[in-house]
Amino acid sequence: MTKTLHSEFVEHAVKNPDAPAVYSDAGVLTYGDLDERSRVLAERLVADGAGPGVPVGICVERTPDLLVGILAILRAGSCYVPLDPKYPAERLAFMVRDSGTRLLLTTPASRSGCPAGPTVVVLDETVTTEPGEQPVPVVPGDTAYVIYTSGSTGRPKGVAIHHSGCVAMLSEMDRILEGCDLSGVAAASSVCFDMSVMEIFAALCRGGAVVLVESAVHLPESRYADKITHLNVVPSVMNGLLDAGCLPANLRTVVFGGEPLRRKLVDRTYRETGADRVFNAYGPTEGTVFCSFGPVPEGETGEPSIGTPSAGARTYVLDENLKRLPAGVPGELYIGGAGLAHGYVNRPRTTAERFVPDPFLDGARMYRTGDIVTLTDDGELRFGGRTDHQVKLRGHRIELEEVEARLTGCPEVREAAAAVRGNRLIGYVVPEGDSRDGVRLDAGLQAALTGKLTAQLPDYMVPGTIVFLSALPLAPGGKLDRTALPEPPAADTSGPLTAAGTPTEVALAEIWGQLLDLEPASIDVRAAFYDLGGDSLLLVRLARLMTRRFDRRVRVPDLFSFRDISSLGRWLDEESGATPEVVQSARLRAHTRRAALRGRGAATGR
Repeated sequence: MTKTLHSEFVEHAVKNPDAPAVYSDAGVLTYGDLDERSRVLAERLVADGAGPGVPVGICVERTPDLLVGILAILRAGSCYVPLDPKYPAERLAFMVRDSGTRLLLTTPASRSGCPAGPTVVVLDETVTTEPGEQPVPVVPGDTAYVIYTSGSTGRPKGVAIHHSGCVAMLSEMDRILEGCDLSGVAAASSVCFDMSVMEIFAALCRGGAVVLVESAVHLPESRYADKITHLNVVPSVMNGLLDAGCLPANLRTVVFGGEPLRRKLVDRTYRETGADRVFNAYGPTEGTVFCSFGPVPEGETGEPSIGTPSAGARTYVLDENLKRLPAGVPGELYIGGAGLAHGYVNRPRTTAERFVPDPFLDGARMYRTGDIVTLTDDGELRFGGRTDHQVKLRGHRIELEEVEARLTGCPEVREAAAAVRGNRLIGYVVPEGDSRDGVRLDAGLQAALTGKLTAQLPDYMVPGTIVFLSALPLAPGGKLDRTALPEPPAADTSGPLTAAGTPTEVALAEIWGQLLDLEPASIDVRAAFYDLGGDSLLLVRLARLMTRRFDRRVRVPDLFSFRDISSLGRWLDEESGATPEVVQSARLRAHTRRAALRGRGAATGR
């Protein structure tokens, strides 16, 4: 049998139909269940026009139906185009048009958010088991999926990945992860990112189970967290999970990727979890998930490398003339081999610029990653930065030019730039028709711009802060000098502040102050957690602290519903969440802390 991305799942389903395949809040789905449901749906899709070369969109929330749909599309011979129901409608519509998607799979829950145009197949209970059209077998060169990444032209670009590259990736995982427990693989990544391919198929094609969660932030909420033995995770997300003390108890293997990995985090992972093996993986979407991968042993000292090149990958460290560079000399990384993508969908010029002829192998191509790396004497690769303005933020790939193009497209904006400061995406704007000097914040104008960007970009690409300037800093050649973009100024706290008034609000302000490093008395109870510097990772810790303080279970989804202290306080009070003793204790601690701060200030003459 010719191997494809999904073929080994089918083999495991035949051999072990009663084995668990998916754990989720909806319950447990066996291999037999997943096999039968995806088979029947595949026949239905074929009857509706699916087949080799036909892209099928999948716009489904994170339930077992998502995995049923992906497998059905693959079994129908088509390639799947993931469409996150949370993405802005404009972006989803563009992805559908650009990919040529004419058939779209969804559920009743996500149906209203699907873009118009394609024939819609709603995955529901009405699917029958009557024999339908038989799928046409796929071949290794057929496209398995098309994932859209941020684009420097202001529009996302689709990367087409073929089955043979996926099979090579899974084979390489077998080699590297030999002996690791893959019985429970956490599936926490959006299917719009290629780490999801590694999560889903490393489990289902090897007889393990997928533990499906909304995101890594929601790991502690999973009914089946104790089933998780293997976790693929972004370093910044791992830091947040460790801070919250909520890693699965049976975790044994951690694979990092998506951001630079530091030794301090590796040491902490070994020390604070049950993991006995840690790995670091690197690779652009264009190289089928990863192109280098390696263990990061416990007890070493220097910063981790990004591993050794994968067995099926060709990697070159080249200078500007495409000449090989010796070990120890940094250069741009080029990749080729079994995992190399077909190219970009409907982007012949961009494809030709990035997928260039391989000068070391006649007739082959290689991909310009834009990443600067150094080859070590031991054959490992060390990451050293970018040659362009692409960034990674919490594992998300962002072309700053796309953010800038969207900002500039707003009528209120004359010029715009974007940059990453710490773990925050910052926008810089020269307003249209505004001659004020200096660097400033403007809550009203930011709200107007953010509202427009939210309708065009995924949340992770919308700047959390927008800084307004009289002019963008320029280098001597007249181009934008990104290094001279200023740090965001402190928020103006001189305006009227609504302080905590109820006992519950006082207790919440203390918790927020602890997490955000703010004086509780300075927190406006109407300000959203995100506006004060919070993020999705801190929400995990916030949920834990509130659960302990108020003696009731507070979940991360609750904190998405109640975003400021005022609404949280009302919710807790209405649900009888706060006891008088808890609130009185919080007040006493807050009073003691303020007194200590006043005393320290007097002692130091401040």
